[in-house]
Amino acid sequence: MTSLGSRKVSLIVIMSAVSIVVAYSKGLALASLPGVVEFMTVLIFITGYCFGALVGGSVGAIALTIYMLIPSPFAHPAAWLFSTSPILLVVMALLGGMFGVGGAYTAKFTKPGREKRFTLTLAVVGLILTFVYDIMSSVGFALAYPAFTTIWKSIIYTFIPLFLPYPPIIHTVTNAIVFALVAPVVITAIKALPSMGEAERTEEPELVS
Repeated sequence: MTSLGSRKVSLIVIMSAVSIVVAYSKGLALASLPGVVEFMTVLIFITGYCFGALVGGSVGAIALTIYMLIPSPFAHPAAWLFSTSPILLVVMALLGGMFGVGGAYTAKFTKPGREKRFTLTLAVVGLILTFVYDIMSSVGFALAYPAFTTIWKSIIYTFIPLFLPYPPIIHTVTNAIVFALVAPVVITAIKALPSMGEAERTEEPELVS
């Protein structure tokens, strides 16, 4: 395994662990607000932004899969069924990876610098990614458990408060705010690390004279 390969594997392991710990810590601290505020997806996005699509996508897929597999009152509502469908696992893994890959592609067209513009861009990207996540996770639930609901009903229920005083789609709005508040600060801090500068220079392709 090359040093670059070892570095990426280490990043995937570390950031996956951090994302999972943060997700469950949030559940313990804010158990009264399930589905409203979470920090896992923004960490996955930041990982992709700073370390590339491979690392970010892998972290997203691993973190969401483990989060779905381990039953916990603070985990995904599917855990209440005591059995998570493989279909739902695949859907959630892909959606988790989407945040990491989305972060990597966002890094190609926006950089830290103009603070307000950078913050607004990340908020908009977070809004779009989370909207897709919320809709497609509802679709994934319907595909995994057709006896409980249909695809169209699941999509509609995303916008309707059923078991909670707010609709699940509120996660789209709150996550956009989380992206605006957390992502710019963390990305700027990571990019300022000396090791990041060395890594970026190492990964730059050599010019052919």
